[in-house]
Amino acid sequence: MNRLETAWEKSFTDRGYRVGLHMLFWILYICVFKTAGFIIGNSMTADYHFFDFYSLVNLVISNFFIIVIYYLTIRTVYHSIVYNKRYNLGLLYLVLCIIVYLNAMFLANELILRIMKARHYPIPSFDNYLFQHVEGGYVVFITNGVIMVELGFSFFLYIGIPIFCKFFRDRLRSQKSQAALEKQNVQLQMDFIKMQIHPHFLFNTLNNIYSLITHHETGKSAEMVSGLSALLRYALYDGKTEFISLAKELGMLKHYIGLEEVRSDSIRLEVLVPDRVPDANMPPFLLLPLVENAFKHGVNNQLEQSCVKIEIVASAERLILQVLNSYDPGYRKKNAGGLGLTNLKKRLDYYYDGHYILDTHEDGHIFNAKLEIPLCPKSAV
Repeated sequence: MNRLETAWEKSFTDRGYRVGLHMLFWILYICVFKTAGFIIGNSMTADYHFFDFYSLVNLVISNFFIIVIYYLTIRTVYHSIVYNKRYNLGLLYLVLCIIVYLNAMFLANELILRIMKARHYPIPSFDNYLFQHVEGGYVVFITNGVIMVELGFSFFLYIGIPIFCKFFRDRLRSQKSQAALEKQNVQLQMDFIKMQIHPHFLFNTLNNIYSLITHHETGKSAEMVSGLSALLRYALYDGKTEFISLAKELGMLKHYIGLEEVRSDSIRLEVLVPDRVPDANMPPFLLLPLVENAFKHGVNNQLEQSCVKIEIVASAERLILQVLNSYDPGYRKKNAGGLGLTNLKKRLDYYYDGHYILDTHEDGHIFNAKLEIPLCPKSAV
């Protein structure tokens, strides 16, 4: 996590840090708008000494009211509309907040006027702006419709922009949280699929060992138990990680093929697996379903001559697995509905997001499966 992400997380979890950010925001925000107001005010009067003092007093009093009303608006209007989805109540709160803001601004100007009078500052005439001269002094001219419109507009200027910044920030946080939840949900699905793969594989292998034992082939069954031990070690330790080295994955595949080769006497088996492969990572047990299906459907008593061909080609950028096996359509139909290919497609969609090729088709009594994947999954670490 970089410094920007750390600061982003602290702004939601660290109260002191969040208060500091709010203070920094208001200082910058007030400086920008009050600087603009100072420039505009200077263009309206030649009495710079007066306007310097007026700007200073206005900076303290007006912005105090603006900040208070901002947080009042957040607690009422924003929470009602954005958080609680109570739009009618939010609209009512908005009207009340505007009324409170108008009265607060009139009160602020009255306070500014009284402070200026107490310090004997002469108050020049602003054309239909803030003050109206009456007998005994100056008061806020609240009946002027232009001023009412200007103050109403200033509510959306001074209060609306910070609220929009908060809304934008909350949306970013919501989207980030949603993305994290979606990733967590997908990862849980992937973990569940891997939990299905291991028992599925274990069931088939134990079934093979049982078949050898019932045929009194103790030598082969002992060899398979040894091979199964190596595979279970892989499943319990290496296979529990999200990614595994390509070399280890192919090593596991060779162990599995060795188990099947011991079990099957009449099979014509051709295996082309490179001894040296690129230094790359991939999800564990990703290649096993296609190889497992080849032996499951290609080695059975219905076939006079079973054959399985497994070929793996690993270049610097891509890995290609091609599996061909003979099969009996009747046997395949009776044993349809397994989890292997279904789970494989889900995992491929998750890790490679369409950047893969999985092609399965039948040619006579030969089933052909080809898988092509990039050697750097999008989530590889």
